[in-house]
Amino acid sequence: MNVKILKDKEELNTVAPFEITHLLWGTSSIPRTCFYIGFVPGDGFYVRMVCEEKDPRRTYQSYLDPVYQDSAMEAFLLFPQKEDASGTYLNFEINANGALLAGYGPSRTYRSFFSREEAEQFQARAVIEEDRWSASFHIPLSVLERIYGPVKLEKGSTFYCNFYKISEAADIEHYAAYAPITSPVPSFHMPEYFAEAVLV
Repeated sequence: MNVKILKDKEELNTVAPFEITHLLWGTSSIPRTCFYIGFVPGDGFYVRMVCEEKDPRRTYQSYLDPVYQDSAMEAFLLFPQKEDASGTYLNFEINANGALLAGYGPSRTYRSFFSREEAEQFQARAVIEEDRWSASFHIPLSVLERIYGPVKLEKGSTFYCNFYKISEAADIEHYAAYAPITSPVPSFHMPEYFAEAVLV
């Protein structure tokens, strides 16, 4: 996938969306879900996700709540590594209340969570409209460099990512991804299935 280098965060409104279409682990359908991502040099990444879902389940309110038990959209990203951070990827999970679950680590089990101070820098927001809801957040370069060390991101640079629509609630349970996951084990924490992204 090609991720556009932006002049500023407002330019995210001009990029083409990517759609989440791969239904997983028995899911028969999901509300149409798409996402927008762009990179502002010297600033960081901007992400906006949109789901055509009316009145989404939104129980959780606070940072680090298990929002995947509501209706949630998620972004997982893996950036170029320093030697002692091999395989470390970021996860951002958000519900329609704007409650965010955000962490980093090399696997589903061994993860650290961002501090509340860092989480405030993500500027996570959600908006509910009559027939859809959207969520947006910012990934500052300063946060990436704390985890990975110096990160060189320019035209032609690559990173890896996947984007998801999920609910683990039994009555509305569903799983879908942008890049396909062929594992029979239900888990989004599989960086081996992340798509390659190139800055253009």
